[in-house]
Amino acid sequence: MAGSQATRQALAGAFKELVRAQGFEKVSVSQVCQACRMGRKTFYYHFRDKYELAQWIFETEFIEAGGGDGADRWELILALCRYFYRERGFYADLLRYHGQNAFGQYFQAYLQGVLEPFILPEPGAVEAIARRDGVDPETARKAYAHFISDALLWSIFRWLSGGGKQPPEQFVRLLKSVTDLVSARVAGGEPAHPGPAD
Repeated sequence: MAGSQATRQALAGAFKELVRAQGFEKVSVSQVCQACRMGRKTFYYHFRDKYELAQWIFETEFIEAGGGDGADRWELILALCRYFYRERGFYADLLRYHGQNAFGQYFQAYLQGVLEPFILPEPGAVEAIARRDGVDPETARKAYAHFISDALLWSIFRWLSGGGKQPPEQFVRLLKSVTDLVSARVAGGEPAHPGPAD
């Protein structure tokens, strides 16, 4: 089992270097295998494709390493941004790719799953606004959670693709401030812009 883990780590290391050098789309399984001096059979024994390898890297380096264990949403987001900042040459390119099985889709589902318990406003706030607007409250709760996780995903992507010029701590403070503004609007029961008069 230790040898199997070492093989995966070797493939992951080669893959990360190749992505940094030439971009995710241009990296092939053959190139990863060549860089590790391994056969394609070895690669496919461990991973279905390079998309699964990318997910394994995130799961191993961040989730299994305890980065996603924060009891507070902002601790979790800060840990995530610190990790992405250290690896920005790799993840900025991964998040730029939007094709089938893209890492961004996987990451979006992860982000929504771990943040949903944290990102809903005070109990009753979404329901009150949904009822006022004639929307099913459960549908509204899910849509709100999806909206916030999408906003966080694209904010992180924009930050990374811009070279991560702000340190993670400064970037997360900005995210928190903006998210608090959105939450305050929802908690106050007011739409951001008045609708048309009836």
